[in-house]
Amino acid sequence: MEDIVTVILAAGKGTRMKSEMVKVLHPLLGLPMLSYSIDLSLNGIKAKKTIVVVGYQADRIQEMFKGVPIEFVIQKEQLGTGHAVLQTIPSLQEFDGSVLILCGDVPLVTVETLRSFIDMYRENESTLSVLTAVVENPFGYGRVLRTPAGWLEKIVEEKDATDEERLIREINTGIYCVKAPFLKEGLRDIGKENAQGEYYLTDLVGIAREKDLRCSAHKVTDPMEVMGINTRVDLAMANERLRQQELSKLMLSGVTVIDPLNTYVEKIVQVGRDTIIYPFCVLQGKTKIGERCIIEPHSKVSDSIIGNEVTIHANSVITESTIDERTSIGPFAHLRPLNKVKAKAKVGKFMEVERFSSGRGTRVRGRGKKIEPRRKRSRGKKDL
Repeated sequence: MEDIVTVILAAGKGTRMKSEMVKVLHPLLGLPMLSYSIDLSLNGIKAKKTIVVVGYQADRIQEMFKGVPIEFVIQKEQLGTGHAVLQTIPSLQEFDGSVLILCGDVPLVTVETLRSFIDMYRENESTLSVLTAVVENPFGYGRVLRTPAGWLEKIVEEKDATDEERLIREINTGIYCVKAPFLKEGLRDIGKENAQGEYYLTDLVGIAREKDLRCSAHKVTDPMEVMGINTRVDLAMANERLRQQELSKLMLSGVTVIDPLNTYVEKIVQVGRDTIIYPFCVLQGKTKIGERCIIEPHSKVSDSIIGNEVTIHANSVITESTIDERTSIGPFAHLRPLNKVKAKAKVGKFMEVERFSSGRGTRVRGRGKKIEPRRKRSRGKKDL
C-alpha cells in the first residue's frame, strides 16, 4: 500500500517480563516477538515504509534486524506512546498519506484483520480510527467511549477513568490508522496532564473531535488477536496459539501430525507433503524437511536440511546438518553440527557424529566408525 506508512512502537522495557532482555526480542515460536509486526508491515499490507521506534536496548534490537528494510527511530526517554510517535515526525515530513500504528508486543493480529481495519477507516473517511476489542476483563486497558451514533468520542486510560467508565468492556488495542497531516499537527498539541504524567497517543482523539474531524472505531472479531504480551504467562499463551496455527497449516498442506497437542514446530520450519511427524517431536529454526519422511517420537531437528524419504528413528537429535534422501538415522542417534549424510546412508543406533561427511550408502555403526557400502547391496537398504 503506497499510501500507508507503518509505525511500530517497540521502545518499552517490559518490566513485568522480569527479564534482562527487552520484551520485544523474547522468542515466539522461534522468532523475536517484534518480527511478527514487522512482517505484517513488510509482507502483509506492504507498507510504503516501516518505521520502528526503539528505546531500551535499541542497539540490540537494531542488530537483530540488521539488513531488514526498516527504519529505526530512537526514543531516548520513555514518556508515553504519544511521545514515541512524535519521534517519527522527521521521517514523515514529506508523507501525506495515512499512518498505521502497531505495537511490537501485539504479535497475534492477522493481516486480514488489518486490511479490514484499513478498509473501514477509508470507507468512513475518518481522520483517525482505532482498532478495539470487547473483553471479559478490561482491567489495565484504555476504555473506548462512543457517541450515540457509534462514532469514536474518547479513549480514557484506566488510571484516568471514572468508576462508570471502568465498567466499559470495549478497550483500545493500541492499533491506529491516522491521516499523516493531522498526526503531525496533532502530536504537537498533546500534553501530559494525566495520572501517568505521560504523553498519551489516545489524546489525539480529543484533539480531532475538537476540530470536528471524524473518528471511528473498528471492533476486532477475535479479541485474542490483539492481546498484548506483558508477562511470561501472556508469552506462553501467544506461543501456544501460534503453534496451533502453524500445525494446522502443515496438516492442511499434506503433512500428517499424529498428535498436534504434543508436537512443536517453529514458525519458519518447512515440511514436505506426506511426511509423518510422531508425538513429542521438536522441529526448530531454519529446518527444511522433504516429502515422505518419517520422524519418530522424541526426535529433535534444528537448522537442518532433510531430504525426501528419510526416516529419523525415535529419540534422535540432528543439529545444523544435511541429510540426503532415503537415509536412516537412529534410533538414539546424535548428529552434531556440520554433518553431511549422503543418500541411502545409515547412521545407526546410539551414534554420536560430529563434522562427518558420509559417502553414498555409507553405514555408520559404533561410536565414530565408518563402514563403506557393500558393492552388491541392492536398493541401498542397510541393516540396523
